[in-house]
Amino acid sequence: MPVSPNLLERLVLFRLNRGPAPLLDLLGAASFESVSLALDMGLFRTLARSDGPLTAETLAERTGAHPDGVAMLCNFLVAERYLTKGSEGYRLTAMTETWLLPDAETDMGPWLTFWDELVFPFWERELETAVREGEPSQSIYEWFDEAPERWAIAQEGFRATASLVVDDVAEAVTVPEGGGHLLDVGGGHGLYSMELCERYRGLSATIFDVPGAVEAIHDDIPAELTGRIETQAGDYFDDDLGSSYDIALLFNVVHAHDPAENVALFERVADALAPGGRIAVLDQWEGSGRTPVASASLRFVALTYLTTLGASVYSHEEVSAWLEAAEFTDIRRRRVGPLSGMAIVEATKP
Repeated sequence: MPVSPNLLERLVLFRLNRGPAPLLDLLGAASFESVSLALDMGLFRTLARSDGPLTAETLAERTGAHPDGVAMLCNFLVAERYLTKGSEGYRLTAMTETWLLPDAETDMGPWLTFWDELVFPFWERELETAVREGEPSQSIYEWFDEAPERWAIAQEGFRATASLVVDDVAEAVTVPEGGGHLLDVGGGHGLYSMELCERYRGLSATIFDVPGAVEAIHDDIPAELTGRIETQAGDYFDDDLGSSYDIALLFNVVHAHDPAENVALFERVADALAPGGRIAVLDQWEGSGRTPVASASLRFVALTYLTTLGASVYSHEEVSAWLEAAEFTDIRRRRVGPLSGMAIVEATKP
């Protein structure tokens, strides 16, 4: 909900507690659903492709909707700062142009669609079960497998959010001089491997993930990288990962597993690395949310992991202990992104 209470509203709602602050949660929920609908209708895209502002009637005609309904939706989106309204009609705000247009490098539309169509429906079904029993009745990945098209939506969403930090991540990862061979464990959308291969011409990559995830990214590998990036479907706990890799990525993987499983996974990765090879672990870590937004986001992520995977958020100290148990050395960490709460932890196989 981009709308922000003014000074008087903050005083009444927060400092004096004279008004119902939960009203902001209601507005936020309505805003999310309205933005998701606008994305599905192509409303923002339609405005972006016009030469000027559009009236509700014109928008309704071009999106196949009712003029009165479009007017109501757009007026709410004006209040939420996604649109502006003038005498000639509606326009996009700079925020919407930056974050919600398909042609923008920072398009977060697929991420919102992922939550609207997949995560929140799963939340509605599993949140109470997870809170009362400590885990959902099934993992969200198992649920994805029941309808393979869910994997495509999920990978587009994962890719959209990864695009926000991919440059920082690529700069933070230690790549051997001359490149080498990279193993991307649970690499999913493959964006990180693609970016690293584009930056380092001597680098090739194997993206290892479950069949549904791997199948969803085949068309996303750029033509110029098809000879340097391959995919492999399987279970990274049971199937052969290969050998003699120079670097291994485990990005947003460890939160899905318990400590014993993570130690076992690190040991498997160590076996797949050449002597002196590096492991890079990226995740959102406990204690890394230092601002109100970052802290709330971290707690939101933790509840999401519980609801969707029966999992949690771990600390830097825990991941370091697991790496030591797997006999990695020279453990270092580096923060990624200003608000993400994410950091990369790297270590070396002796």
